[in-house]
Amino acid sequence: MPTRAPKRCTTGGCDGTPTPGSGKCPRCARPRPRPSAAAQGYGREHERRFRAGVLARDPVCVLCQAAPSAHADHWPLSKRELVDRGLDDHDPRRGRGLCASCHSSETTKHQAGGWNRKGPQY
Repeated sequence: MPTRAPKRCTTGGCDGTPTPGSGKCPRCARPRPRPSAAAQGYGREHERRFRAGVLARDPVCVLCQAAPSAHADHWPLSKRELVDRGLDDHDPRRGRGLCASCHSSETTKHQAGGWNRKGPQY
């Protein structure tokens, strides 16, 4: 009687054998800790210079003009693009104040990730 071929890990490019009850092998199933906000460049200077400056300048969301600004969004260049070009990513002139809803929408459009990963990655 023929036997079924062994299953492979569901992670693309991995040929490991998944653990029972999981689609991933032990190496791919290992959780990877997310770096802290400070490690990603959102530390004290970001809070004091960028965020405080943007929210003081834009107390109302610049997109919907209906809700108070809750997020300081890097715009028109992303934080990564500013750093790559050697520009000051903490300069409030390089940001805009957005409400939570507009910030989520803009982030989804320009920095899609996870299952919604489409288009350019920043």
